[in-house]
Amino acid sequence: MAPAKQAGMWLIQFISFLVIFSVIYIVFPFEYLFDVYSDKVGFITETDWSDMVLFSIMAVSVLMNAVLIFLVGSARKKG
Repeated sequence: MAPAKQAGMWLIQFISFLVIFSVIYIVFPFEYLFDVYSDKVGFITETDWSDMVLFSIMAVSVLMNAVLIFLVGSARKKG
């Protein structure tokens, strides 16, 4: 595979990650989950909450992107 094609594929995969991450971040009900979590666990600082939420959203985004890349790669290989 040519370097330009590899760079293009990487860019498409990175953009798909950004789209997945952005959608999850926009749709995520921060206030509701913060209230539920703090009721069950107790006091939590906003910094700790933000760290947990950002890590969770990133982890889910990476996993979803990996699955998407796998499915597209499998479909391309069959076709």
